[in-house]
Amino acid sequence: MMLRRRKVLLSMLVAVGWPMQRSFAANGALLLMAGAGYKRPVEALCADFTRQTGIIVERGYGNLQQLFAQARASGRVDVLIGDADFIDHARDLDLPQRQTLGQGKLVLAWRRKLMGRYSPEPITDPVRDLPRMQSITLPNPQQTIYGRAAQQWLKAKGLWEPLQDKLKIVQTLPQVSAYLTSGQIDAGFMNLTEALAVKGQLGGFIELQPGEGSYAPIDLVAAFPAEGAQPQTAASRAKFAQFLQGAAAQNILRNAGL
Repeated sequence: MMLRRRKVLLSMLVAVGWPMQRSFAANGALLLMAGAGYKRPVEALCADFTRQTGIIVERGYGNLQQLFAQARASGRVDVLIGDADFIDHARDLDLPQRQTLGQGKLVLAWRRKLMGRYSPEPITDPVRDLPRMQSITLPNPQQTIYGRAAQQWLKAKGLWEPLQDKLKIVQTLPQVSAYLTSGQIDAGFMNLTEALAVKGQLGGFIELQPGEGSYAPIDLVAAFPAEGAQPQTAASRAKFAQFLQGAAAQNILRNAGL
């Protein structure tokens, strides 16, 4: 019975994407953590990097607060991919080296067959059309990049308070995607990366531009420890940073809407 329980626990850990609690540092393998909303392009980056170099990349995904807690608990992270501002506020992780990957974009997406209930036209004016929705979802503003951006946008447009009864807050961006693609929610906020990945399962989406009267720009970065830290993975980190600058990685990021 005990062995069975251990196997079930192991399968659950793998399913949610957290790295196993074992050290690969001896062979230079990297431990990478990334915001859940970027799982698809990060998986593609890691797979291509391993094909090119043979270096294993163990990775975990979640909202950034979950990642910060995991990094503190494990005492190690070689690469953290997420919003620069969120990472700046986790100074105790000591990840001073940064490499810009692109600018994240907030979108408002809606489920398939939505507009038959309201209008023959798709959503063209979110400020006008959102109040007509019965249910709207967004990631947790306190824990996720795009939840915070969605909250900023809603407040800037004067919709945050009026829509409180319709808002459903979830923990991660992929949960927003799951609700929309299954048709359980009318509309939701996610990043352009996720919207492009599941666009065939959506009714559509509109990209919301950052700036004054909207939401703060989202700078996606790969953050690394200082050069002298964790010397057992220093060479692998340098190779990964170099890989991110190459044509293959840039193409993956570009196709992901970054």
